[in-house]
Amino acid sequence: MRKRRVFGSNTFRLNFKELAITGVIIIIGVLFLLPFIWGKIENIRTGNEFRIGYDSRDDYWVYEKWAEKAAEKYPVIFLGDSVVWGMYVDSSSTLPAKINRRLNCQVVANLAIDGMHSVALEGLLKYYGSAIKNKTVILHYNPLWMNSRKYDLSDDEEMQVHHPRLIPQFSSKYKCYTENFSGRLNICRERTVPFFCLLNHIRLAFFNNEDLNQWMIDNPYKTPFSQISMTVDPGEKEKRNSSENWKQKGITAQEWEWVPLDKSYQWQAFTNVVKLLKERDNHICVMVGPLNPYMLTPASLSKFRKIQQDICAWLKNQNIEYVLVPDLPSEMYADASHPLDKGYDLIADTLLQSPIWVPYIKQGAALCSVKK
Repeated sequence: MRKRRVFGSNTFRLNFKELAITGVIIIIGVLFLLPFIWGKIENIRTGNEFRIGYDSRDDYWVYEKWAEKAAEKYPVIFLGDSVVWGMYVDSSSTLPAKINRRLNCQVVANLAIDGMHSVALEGLLKYYGSAIKNKTVILHYNPLWMNSRKYDLSDDEEMQVHHPRLIPQFSSKYKCYTENFSGRLNICRERTVPFFCLLNHIRLAFFNNEDLNQWMIDNPYKTPFSQISMTVDPGEKEKRNSSENWKQKGITAQEWEWVPLDKSYQWQAFTNVVKLLKERDNHICVMVGPLNPYMLTPASLSKFRKIQQDICAWLKNQNIEYVLVPDLPSEMYADASHPLDKGYDLIADTLLQSPIWVPYIKQGAALCSVKK
């Protein structure tokens, strides 16, 4: 009788069940454990007056890590769009940076991002901002996002949406957003599985947002691993100081239609953001504006003032502290809503009149006296 051949090189062999369990463990390790370890090892450089750079604004892996670090170090978090981020000023002249200097202490972290409208901000906080809890949050609301149905995302016409990976992917509500089914699935996968968020970070940080296959074609003599570093510097490096105001740029008067609060997608998302932040036990102060009234026609300005009043009335009714940014001098606006350097000085002084700053003013004075 012929003996069955035994593979002597195998010390043990796995049956189907054992193979399946091993496969699941490997998959979990790659999808969840690897990103966790990477996040602990990678050095994302931040410091005083840090803000995520314009080129890194779509890197939500970096945002999540910065939010975690900021929540540990700073008692106050500033959320908003490019007005807070500082479109026309250097990092040392943004609104959070000016407030820190006035308080003589590093109190405020700048977690604003360029183009961060309320619909996107809701997704950002939901999926990547869980560390922002039990904090004082200065939440900026820019009415500019309601100046038309297009900006409000309530228009039916297809358009290029800011931060599309943050908006609801399978809602029939946003007809202007026309990503294909496969693309929407990939975005949902990135939100829920850390490994895919990490992959997107690696592509943005080390491969100029190029697909790996395309990068290898463009760089045939380089290896992908040589591009990857465990130290990332995602801060804004471009010099952005500008003194040119909106009139000098030749901007003419605008006739904006404005979307009322009860029909605005952006406003509805903003109320959801407020609810989410309150559920995470944050103390909220809303900064309303600024917006350049000199750019508007009389009819459009009248509609805006009504919107402004409705926003403040809602905040007051909800017992939410708020600061309505007063109209700045015309020459302090760079465009429709971005202030120039001196405009941020006036806004900082206005914000600091709010009682939420009292403990931090005392803290800064104490630190200043110790230094002396």
